[in-house]
Amino acid sequence: MPFDDMLKDTITIKKTNGETVENVKCSVQKNRVYIQRSDILIEASDQIIRNMSNGGQEIYEVEDPGFHEGMGSIKAGYQMYVKKLDKLVDGDKNMDEDIIVNNKVFIVHGHDELAKVTLARFLDQVGLEPIILHEQASSSQTIIEKIESYSDVGYAIVLYTPCDIGSKSGGEPTPRARQNVVFEHGYFIGKLGRSKVSALVKGSLETPNDISGVVYIDLDDRGAWKLDLSRELRQAGFTIDLTKTM
Repeated sequence: MPFDDMLKDTITIKKTNGETVENVKCSVQKNRVYIQRSDILIEASDQIIRNMSNGGQEIYEVEDPGFHEGMGSIKAGYQMYVKKLDKLVDGDKNMDEDIIVNNKVFIVHGHDELAKVTLARFLDQVGLEPIILHEQASSSQTIIEKIESYSDVGYAIVLYTPCDIGSKSGGEPTPRARQNVVFEHGYFIGKLGRSKVSALVKGSLETPNDISGVVYIDLDDRGAWKLDLSRELRQAGFTIDLTKTM
């Protein structure tokens, strides 16, 4: 595949002197940004504003521009090392401004319709927008492509509900979540970071033991899970008013 075909992201470059360059094609890969252009001077501390498909933005700061000269069929360009920011610095004012918070929350779920609907209703009540995959347009995409298309969210909540039965070889069968739930849990931890992913567990069931540092919240019938989940959401930067759920 030609490298140009991999430049599927669109960014705005905001320089420290206040200048901006808009609609720059690139490829964003975690802490790296690839641009095949040599007509733009990119320096350390410049900001990269990534325009997401859902209308939100991600803000990065350039740590190392990583400019490289052209060679043969390879065009000159940048392979930048960047770090993600929580604030956008205005180059003119030299002060922090709040970024519009991405209030979309992806719900990873199995076959428990009641748990899914209950969680979605709670998110609606506190002013967040639940994203449920099967409710989104497919556009002839595979499941993983569809997850990638709708994963530009500010948070993810994983519902571990006893939808399957499984066991070790020779062991007793025990309830467990569907395998897609485990996969998507790991996917969102990798994409958003552990601080922006919560897991709700309904009943006594097997949960992954190889995902370190994950806190599992009991999805109890009394509704105490709402307090625990709200605490995690506030820690991630969301404003949660539980009086709206009463």
